[in-house]
Amino acid sequence: MRFSQVLPGTLTVLLLSTLMLGGCTPKITQEQLQRLRELRAQERQLTQNIQQKEADKGRLQREISSRQGELGQCQDKKRFVQEKLAAWPNVWPNYTPPSAQDTVAAPGVEVRTGKKPR
Repeated sequence: MRFSQVLPGTLTVLLLSTLMLGGCTPKITQEQLQRLRELRAQERQLTQNIQQKEADKGRLQREISSRQGELGQCQDKKRFVQEKLAAWPNVWPNYTPPSAQDTVAAPGVEVRTGKKPR
């Protein structure tokens, strides 16, 4: 019994609320449509900017790694020179300079000492 009394009232409320909500649906205005188009164009531009910056970032990272490689080579050379300077004057212990007796001039070859004859 009670169900038969509540059912017509519930259906009436449901029908009226559906009509109200259906009639009040918002429609987009020309200003909103124009703003939406502007925002989409701005989004495309920003997406292009992001892609360009990511490409620049990749290029710069490759350049940095190249420069770091060059820096490593320079540091190796510097370390080598510093080791040799620390051991100076005996930098190459296996090397024995030629003595005056070891240097024999070939016959017919004049040895110049860099001094002017008197």
